[in-house]
Amino acid sequence: MLLINKTAKNQENVKTKHFITVGLMSISSAVFCANSTEPNQKILASALEKYLAQNGDFCLGKFDWPIDVSEAEFGMKTRDALQMPVLEKLGLVVSSQAEAMRKVGDAELPVPVKRYALTEAGKAYYIAKESSSVSAGRKVTHSHDFCAGKLSLSKLVGWEKPVEQGGIQETTVTYTYKIAAAKWSHDPEIQQVFPMLARVVNGEGTMQLKQQFRLTGASWLAVNPWD
Repeated sequence: MLLINKTAKNQENVKTKHFITVGLMSISSAVFCANSTEPNQKILASALEKYLAQNGDFCLGKFDWPIDVSEAEFGMKTRDALQMPVLEKLGLVVSSQAEAMRKVGDAELPVPVKRYALTEAGKAYYIAKESSSVSAGRKVTHSHDFCAGKLSLSKLVGWEKPVEQGGIQETTVTYTYKIAAAKWSHDPEIQQVFPMLARVVNGEGTMQLKQQFRLTGASWLAVNPWD
């Protein structure tokens, strides 16, 4: 009888240890899930909202003013030659006659240009915004741009499975947006000479945009394209 009782007691201890082990495993699993760095809807949406609040300005790539347009450029119908007269018609810029250095053959010579400067109304849309572009094969950074609206998150559509790039986890998020656009951005002529502006303004709520995210520490952060 004593042996039977000891055996029963040992079995009971084993069960108790088993339950304790299972319990610890459950707690460890819960902690792991809580600290998981897997992206999810709530985390990415919150991070994207913060990013757009700081970086959601939709700008037109008019970094430096005044902007000069020569007769040759008007003849070639360059972007500035098409866009500047429309901006002037809307009262955002004003033109004057001037001279600017241009390459003519192998020489740099002064040529007549129409010089466009921002009006007081236009200056309201010329804001501090860090960005970069490529000019003559090299990266150029900018501190300001001429902007037509501000994007905010409408709906987070989804995201790609994270991949590792150089030891860093990255994913790409797809979303739709709302835009607080300048009144003049709806003008048919401005939309004709700024086709991307037309797409973004008219695509509010339906057009899908993409944003790259990077895992930094334990947080998923949106990445600026010039980083």
